[in-house]
Amino acid sequence: MQEISVTVFVENRGENSYNTRFTLSYPFGLSYRRIISKQGRVECVSLDSEQKGSFGETTCHISKPILKSNSQAVFHITYSISKESTFDQNVAFTARINRHEDSTLHINFTAEKNDIDKPVKQILKVENDFRELSFKVFIRVPVMLGDKSIWTNKNIEIPDCVKQRDLQPVITDFVKVIKKDHVVNCSVAACAEFSCDNTLIKNERKFYNITGNTGLRAAVFQLVSSASLDYDKSKYVFFSSDSQQTAPSVQINTQVEVYEEVNLTKEIIVGVIGGLLLLAVITAALYKAGFFKSQYKQMLENAEQSPEEGPITQ
Repeated sequence: MQEISVTVFVENRGENSYNTRFTLSYPFGLSYRRIISKQGRVECVSLDSEQKGSFGETTCHISKPILKSNSQAVFHITYSISKESTFDQNVAFTARINRHEDSTLHINFTAEKNDIDKPVKQILKVENDFRELSFKVFIRVPVMLGDKSIWTNKNIEIPDCVKQRDLQPVITDFVKVIKKDHVVNCSVAACAEFSCDNTLIKNERKFYNITGNTGLRAAVFQLVSSASLDYDKSKYVFFSSDSQQTAPSVQINTQVEVYEEVNLTKEIIVGVIGGLLLLAVITAALYKAGFFKSQYKQMLENAEQSPEEGPITQ
């Protein structure tokens, strides 16, 4: 069997790229065989063309969820050539790359008094590029950090999903871990797991929204929710550069920074009182040194030296 390989080189020369996806279109007569990653983490799925004149598509997620600045990915995609195919010396491929950044990536705000009303929004997009597919999406959202609620609404909900269970953290000494990594995920926080049933036709997409206000007074951390797919493995096969061929999973990362408003009233009052006390001390020191007495004595001497003249009468 004859094969043809395509080497793909992707380099990010800008800022961090989130959910980077590479798509390669290939002609009828080629059949997807495998992917070999030389650099970076790559996960691919492919659908061959079923009729002449149409194109197959291989879609690859690169270093999901973040392709960091100045990083690279290199991988080989191999296709087998059908015996009935009659290709010329040249075979045309079409490549494109894009990214998706729908979720809140960074939120920075100041909490005033006891009111915190700054929403955190995370969006998960599930898209089917191929034939009709039925599957489940499991979404896990951190909700409790020790005895502190991460959200003001303790019964957080995700539309079109059903809460399955509460997951307890693996790490109990979360303070030490968070101080080091500043990451709040299901390993250090209690999480709510949601189940979402899906049936998507080709090119259909579904969005899941995780929204709420943070219930923490002052904190700087990265909030990490996660999602995974479950499907009928007797019907579908997931291809990946990972040798384990595990089901696709994603992380939704949001940097949250909460700062309490600084109240300077106390500092101002203390400063004024301190200034008055300092002035009193300086005045007492000058008086003790005779500064004010010397001035008064000088005034008396000047008055005695001036001639005493009475009123002039005629």
